[in-house]
Amino acid sequence: MKVFSLLVVVAACGGGSSNPAPAAPEPTSVAEPTPTPVSVPPALVEPAPESTPAAPDPAKIKADLLALEMAAYEKSKPVFAKFCASCHSKGQKNAKKKTLDHFDISTYPFAGHHAMELGEAVRDVLGLTGDKPTMPKGKPGAVKGDDLALIAAWADAFDAAHKGGAHEGQGHDHGHAHDAPKKDAPKPPGAHKH
Repeated sequence: MKVFSLLVVVAACGGGSSNPAPAAPEPTSVAEPTPTPVSVPPALVEPAPESTPAAPDPAKIKADLLALEMAAYEKSKPVFAKFCASCHSKGQKNAKKKTLDHFDISTYPFAGHHAMELGEAVRDVLGLTGDKPTMPKGKPGAVKGDDLALIAAWADAFDAAHKGGAHEGQGHDHGHAHDAPKKDAPKPPGAHKH
């Protein structure tokens, strides 16, 4: 019992220890939990409203197509003059009325019955379709290389402008030999022979 009494006295006096009792820990704040991102299946997400692009301006489209056609024509003009003018330009030695009535390059846009179907006709007679060339008269196949490429580029630009409505009110198409319907195909309305 002596040992127990001694312990009680030592405990009451602070135990004679020079070390202070450990301080109670300071209360810590509890952090709010960070929310975990939730992934939503794409089928449940509403798409953002899309803005509708403005409709293209038909007048601008036609103007752009004509500008491309004119640029191609200016590059090909010397080729037309060299290989086509002798028969298809007014005042030339080989220019006959019938030839000029079909295709006249005296002015641009070209005139004549075939003026609005000329891209296709030029490709055909110069052999750009894979068929044997039939023009220029007396020298079929003479248009070659860069000259032929310039004419092909013009024909493409011309046809694009025509299909885009840029030639409305210019000339008219006729059903002639190069674009005649196949033997059993029905004849298009308004097609006639000259």
